[in-house]
Amino acid sequence: MLIFDTLALFDKYWYHSPMQSRYKYFPISAAQSSWGLYITCAGHGRSEPNAVFPSHAHPDQYFFSWKVGRILREWQIILICDGEGTVEFKSRRSRVRKGSLIVLPPGCWHRYRPNPKTGWTTLWIGFGGELAARILGGAGFGPDGEVRDIEEARRLHQLFAGTVSYILDNGQTAVFSAAARIPMLVAAIIEDCPSNKEQTANADLVRRAQTFIAENSAGIVDFASLAESLGIDYRSFRYLFKKETGFSPLQYQLAVRLTRAKNLLRSSDMPVSEIGSTLGFNSTWYFSRFFRQQTGMPPITYRKKHTGE
Repeated sequence: MLIFDTLALFDKYWYHSPMQSRYKYFPISAAQSSWGLYITCAGHGRSEPNAVFPSHAHPDQYFFSWKVGRILREWQIILICDGEGTVEFKSRRSRVRKGSLIVLPPGCWHRYRPNPKTGWTTLWIGFGGELAARILGGAGFGPDGEVRDIEEARRLHQLFAGTVSYILDNGQTAVFSAAARIPMLVAAIIEDCPSNKEQTANADLVRRAQTFIAENSAGIVDFASLAESLGIDYRSFRYLFKKETGFSPLQYQLAVRLTRAKNLLRSSDMPVSEIGSTLGFNSTWYFSRFFRQQTGMPPITYRKKHTGE
């Protein structure tokens, strides 16, 4: 689909122009299931004020009544493009409106409906597979369902509309390409609408620390002083850093050194002793020992293997 077609779909929904509902449900092959990520459904539609919701036009496994609610066996992401309504999870209720993003995990009881006075317009995508759980978990979505406000994230709105359009047009023939759009969409959610301001602040703090450590990787970094300069105590800093990166601050510094050592061994003729010194190791022996522990081979062997020398 051309970019202006995608934007046209977005604009028609976002600025309330009427458009006919369109949706598709897709069978899942063994190959798709083995791949770990597949699309189950996608669509866009308008529920007019005082109309029956949900429509009986959808398959039985997706239909629900407000009294009973529903539990899906897949992930669904729903974007409210206009109007307003209510979504309920097992332990809480949220009001939703234009710009609300509803994330429904598999196994999560829920129910939702538009305000009968306003109706609503929605875009939605359903997907599943082992990779889906890892991708959504990495975005901070748990098993209980969530609503995020993305009204100001126009890039994400456009990407969502474009993803729905691509799936509707190609989801039956390009099944893997359609599913591959999901990680891009989730990445945009992570970047454009983190779950809360505290999470955003913590991620920014860790990024600043990473930058400082990378720029000073060859020296001795006083991590307690670094934490203080960032306005946080060392214990909390170390916890947040490992939570965001998977490394302690010192492990991260050593990982940066290792990456740079590999690059220098592959791309330069610097002696091993000089590389070790450049990267802040006290001796060639210590550098070689560290390198071998991390890669399973001494620096000279690594250089020969990757340069043919």
